[in-house]
Amino acid sequence: MSLISVPEALGRIISAINDAGYEAYPVGGCVRDSLMGKIPKDWDAAVSAKPEQVKRALDRLNCRIIDTGIKHGTVTVIADGAPYEITTFRTDGSYSDNRRPDSVEFVSDIRDDISRRDFTINAIAYDRAADRIIDPFDGSRDIEAGIIRCVGEPDKRFIEDSLRILRGLRFASVLGFDIEESTSASMKKHADLLKNVSYERIYAELKMIICGEHIGPVLREYRDIFACAVPEIKPMFDFPQRNPYHCYDVWEHTIHVVENVPPEPVLRFAAMFHDSGKPGTHSSEILQDGKVIDHFYNHGALSAELADSALSRFKADNLTKDTAVYLAAHHGDMTAPTKKSVRRKLAKLDAEFKDGKAIFDMLIKIKLADVSAQAEHVRQKRKKELDETARLADEIIAEKECLTLKDLSVNGRDVMSLGFSGPDIGRILNDVLDKVISEKLNNDREAIIEYINKNYL
Repeated sequence: MSLISVPEALGRIISAINDAGYEAYPVGGCVRDSLMGKIPKDWDAAVSAKPEQVKRALDRLNCRIIDTGIKHGTVTVIADGAPYEITTFRTDGSYSDNRRPDSVEFVSDIRDDISRRDFTINAIAYDRAADRIIDPFDGSRDIEAGIIRCVGEPDKRFIEDSLRILRGLRFASVLGFDIEESTSASMKKHADLLKNVSYERIYAELKMIICGEHIGPVLREYRDIFACAVPEIKPMFDFPQRNPYHCYDVWEHTIHVVENVPPEPVLRFAAMFHDSGKPGTHSSEILQDGKVIDHFYNHGALSAELADSALSRFKADNLTKDTAVYLAAHHGDMTAPTKKSVRRKLAKLDAEFKDGKAIFDMLIKIKLADVSAQAEHVRQKRKKELDETARLADEIIAEKECLTLKDLSVNGRDVMSLGFSGPDIGRILNDVLDKVISEKLNNDREAIIEYINKNYL
């Protein structure tokens, strides 16, 4: 059995390039993931051939080739419906913008190409013909040890491309690896260089970082790096919450909430921002016994503003932004565990969002994560209430109870037939819907018409 199982299509590409007299090796993340026993999402190959030579070598395969980065020696080959990035061995010139090389030089040795890469775990190639790895920086050893270490001098790597700082945090969060001491120190030292990275690229990394299984330790250890990318979170650091409901400061509480929601970007961003408004709304009360009680009245509104500011800057898609902002604003809202209250909340969400039930479910998840990071005496009672609220919502949906105008047993034509027209029709239907949701009126056609005749004629 081969050391690494290469996709059949990539195998054909490599064989065609080899047959033309050039070297070709899977390299980088696909090799790393394979050595970890994972199935790679993407496969890249480094080759000694230049782009035009790659194209000629692949002529007989009749595959589609896209010039995705000719300047840097990269073409994308579409084979069996999957994309494979094929890049010429190269070394990089200077990085005047702390992001991309000003120039590249094509070289003939795979080891020279590997030496320009960010971390040792990504600086590994696979020689398919010899079934061996090419690993000049002991990346396989670091994989086994669970260590993220720069290739060469860390300062040089991060000054070249400051996005590598966030990539390092991503590997720590997703893989659960520790960041080697000198690499970690250099990341913190050069965090301010993230100002040179586009907001879109920062956001792309943040989405992966924040959804990592090991996000908690990363948020604790590297909070100042996160603050360089997302300054809205910095006021939460070490901010106390001296009241009976809390056992952590604002940032530590936030970390627990992020950890305890499912790893979906909208939920994780909502969790990150849900209490970001607390420092800006803080007030204190001194009790007769001298104890200080902290209050954060209306902090959800400011949290929503901060979430909106950050996610707008990052150009997040509207669904992610609008949902995260809503969850941040309303995470503290109280919905009593009664059918009437839950039905009213679902109806309101259906009026605001395309899928009100999905938003309701996310709101419950945020609330559960929030209470799980509060004082012990609060957790059990609130969790029981939230579980019951979620159960009632599921029951309401399963029984197809009336939540919207289209669920009513009457419609606009029925109201018109009673002699009403124009804005009166909508006003009457909305009143009827409110009465049905509030259990003051049955969703029965005859009962509704009787109500309209009695109250509007």
